[in-house]
Amino acid sequence: MTKVHAHGAASAKQSHWIVKEIPVIIALCAGGAVLGHWHPSPSEESASVLWSLFLVACILASSMRAMMHAESLAEHFGEPIGTIILTISAITIEVAAVCALMLGADGEPTVARDAMFAVLMIILNLLIGVVILIGAWRRTEAKFNLQSAGNYLSMIVALATITLILPRFTRSAPGGWMSNPMEWFVAVTGLLIYIAFLWAQSSRHREFFEYREGESDRAAVHHHAPAERGVLRPVVLLIFALVAVVLLAEGLAPTIHRVLERATLPAPIGGVFIALLVLAPEALAAISAARRHDMQRSINVLLGSALATIGLTFPAIMVVRRISGRNPEFGLEAPYLVLLVATLFLASFNLTRGRVNIVHGFIHVLLFLTWIVVILDEASVST
Repeated sequence: MTKVHAHGAASAKQSHWIVKEIPVIIALCAGGAVLGHWHPSPSEESASVLWSLFLVACILASSMRAMMHAESLAEHFGEPIGTIILTISAITIEVAAVCALMLGADGEPTVARDAMFAVLMIILNLLIGVVILIGAWRRTEAKFNLQSAGNYLSMIVALATITLILPRFTRSAPGGWMSNPMEWFVAVTGLLIYIAFLWAQSSRHREFFEYREGESDRAAVHHHAPAERGVLRPVVLLIFALVAVVLLAEGLAPTIHRVLERATLPAPIGGVFIALLVLAPEALAAISAARRHDMQRSINVLLGSALATIGLTFPAIMVVRRISGRNPEFGLEAPYLVLLVATLFLASFNLTRGRVNIVHGFIHVLLFLTWIVVILDEASVST
């Protein structure tokens, strides 16, 4: 009787796992349809809208699954290893998506630059602002380890300066490009900085990325144990979910561009929307942590993603450049250069004191909206 009961429990558990993974299976099937280049024709407006809504729903479902499996791994390995797993998995696929766009027939020389800049603006302004508003809404302030934000931001500021700001002012390759020695120096520097950061985060200075004050708060953070006891299953499913997010976001791009053309909106707005969908797993993980009053986890996820975007994307782009022969442009133009400097200054000022309030969150969101308005203004002037 006991064996029968155990077998029934195991079968029920297996069935429960299959039911939970249905959103991922649906998303991967939709990704296959996207790769098959099926899109409604521009004349089929209603079908195009329904197709877009279906893809967005699948992207959000895949993002939720990615967040769940990342949480499971975080519970298994502890922090900050769990955050590193989510960050590395997502950024690796994001880098692959940027490289695919560069190698495409319509690849623009500014694709990598625009992608890196969009990710920084979304993370450091919109998402940071949202998690601050959520974390500090029911409290006077949201607290975290100031040493973690200081370490993240010092590296983000350094890498953003030499990759997105400095190329606009160098004389060896004017106009936003870099000379060959400068490119390789920046690529190697970014990779070494990120490797050093991973080493410090996972071993020598691990306590910098943990918040120890307030045991009652931490008790609320460490909630129920993960359903999956093994490691292989959540790792594999996390990778599948992240791949589905990127494939679906890329497949949604043509439809979004058609909608923007009909609405006479600039193409960069579509890029912002696609970047938001690609960043959905990290965004959902950070927002979920903020709702549990775990601002430290939110800071680790978001700033870790921003650092990985610069530290890993630039070396990968240099390798792609050598293979494809295409010369990417990295230096930002005004007024985006001013917005990046303001973003870095604001983040460094607000996030290096270990405590934030809703005013800080509002200012970060306002700066993100300023970026959107600048995009619209630039488009109106060009037309």
